Amino acid sequence: MITQGIVYKIKGGMAHVRCARPESCDHCENSAICSKKETELRAYDSIGVSVGDLVEVETREDARSMLVISYIFLVPVAIIFLTYLLFEIYKYLAFFGIFMFLAYLFGLKYMDKNFDPQVKIIRIIEKKTEYQSKSEKEVLN
Repeated sequence: MITQGIVYKIKGGMAHVRCARPESCDHCENSAICSKKETELRAYDSIGVSVGDLVEVETREDARSMLVISYIFLVPVAIIFLTYLLFEIYKYLAFFGIFMFLAYLFGLKYMDKNFDPQVKIIRIIEKKTEYQSKSEKEVLN
């Protein structure tokens, strides 16, 4: 999927880009739940962008992305189910649900640090000029 966005931060070879929601989101079954008007992406900066540039970003989906999505949505359901089963066996065993939930949170933190989405900046559509940055500062004041 290719989308356009504005670079708002650069850190460690990665450009943080704010993009408008793509048109494909309008037809998504979950669009009513996800009410974000824009998304934020971390993209590889291999062409040397700067803050404020309008860029074109390519996102590729792979099997690892589906694994992460499955972990995010299915594991909490499994934890709830297992906690209920433990409660039915012996009510104090349900406290293991807390430990399972904490393990889930640590897993999310691990995935956030180590998951590397295949997002890269393809090209710069429009470079931010000095004039634009001065006018934006005036608007902010």
